[in-house]
Amino acid sequence: MADTNMAGGGVSAPRDAVALYETHRAALRASKRVWNILALAAFAVCLGLSVWISQFYPERLASGVPRIFEYFGTIIPDLEWSNLFAGRTEEGRAVPGSLTYWYTDFWTYAALIWETILMAITATLIGAAVAFVLSFPAASNLAPNSWVYILSRRFLELCRGIPEILLALVFVFMIGIGPLAGVIAIAIHTAGALGKLFSEVNENASARPIDGITAVGGTWMQKMVYAVVPQVAPNFFSYAMLRFEINVRASSIIGFVGAGGIGQELNRVISFYSDDRVLAVLILVVMTVTVIDLISERIRIGYIGRENFS
Repeated sequence: MADTNMAGGGVSAPRDAVALYETHRAALRASKRVWNILALAAFAVCLGLSVWISQFYPERLASGVPRIFEYFGTIIPDLEWSNLFAGRTEEGRAVPGSLTYWYTDFWTYAALIWETILMAITATLIGAAVAFVLSFPAASNLAPNSWVYILSRRFLELCRGIPEILLALVFVFMIGIGPLAGVIAIAIHTAGALGKLFSEVNENASARPIDGITAVGGTWMQKMVYAVVPQVAPNFFSYAMLRFEINVRASSIIGFVGAGGIGQELNRVISFYSDDRVLAVLILVVMTVTVIDLISERIRIGYIGRENFS
């Protein structure tokens, strides 16, 4: 009888443990279900409010679409096939209806686009350098202490939290109209944006090389340089190239507030002409961004290696 009870007790104990586990699992699933329902309801409320506040209604969009084509109709040039490739007259005037007449200020646009590219290069280099330095203390797994981590994170948030155009306005007021204000504004925002991306890459780095250098008495700086940087450098480079493309577009926008670049000319032709010169500038900007995207892709593949993209 004792053996039977002992056997019975030995069998019932695992059954009790399984039952307890299943009960706990069911409770967790029920709790998770409740939280999912609450999150879905909160999302639906936020979505509804955003639609209401922005007035994102289908009928409003449908009525506004034709106006887009009306605007583009005002900036399409009056090109004539018979004069399309005509040069300048003996008096040096462009023939109406020709490409020369449409792009009569081509070299001015080209110079400003080159200025825009140089602004983007300078701002990207400065911002990426700052982001590189701060990305290590801003990573939760690499920061020397909590205070350094908090200060680094908050500083990066401040840098990327202020729009470039607002920063450009401040620096235009401070140092005057010109590319320098735009470069500083874009560099600050770039540091904040890349700092976040770089720090997240650092947080995903393998800890094994770090543990190895720690075991032989390496300093914090040595662990960053020899254990972390070799792992994250390809991703850092890829993100920096992406940011350069973004900065070319940003340089075109901040010119509207006098911060140099092609945006300043685009603002002028929109304000004073609102004709085919607007489209001429826009086409050059789009072509520039496309060419830069193609070039940067080749550079990324050359640096990281084509086998890593397959």
